[in-house]
Amino acid sequence: MATKGEKLVSVFIPKQSRNDTERFIGVNGERILVQTGKTVEIPERFAEVIRNSEKMAAVSAEYIDANTSL
Repeated sequence: MATKGEKLVSVFIPKQSRNDTERFIGVNGERILVQTGKTVEIPERFAEVIRNSEKMAAVSAEYIDANTSL
C-alpha cells in the first residue's frame, strides 16, 4: 500500500450513518478502502485526497450559506 519511503498519516473520517463503515479513496489509479469512525494510518497521498475533500466541502457549505435566502 505505502510505497518505499512514503510516510503514513493518521486520518479520521466520521461516519455519516450507522451503515457507513468505509470510504473508497483513489489516487492515480490506486485505490484503498478507509474505515470510517476510527483513526487509521494510510499513505500520505491518500490522506491528501481526504484533506482536499474536506476543504472543498467547507467551501461549498460557505457558498451555499452566502447565496441562499431564507
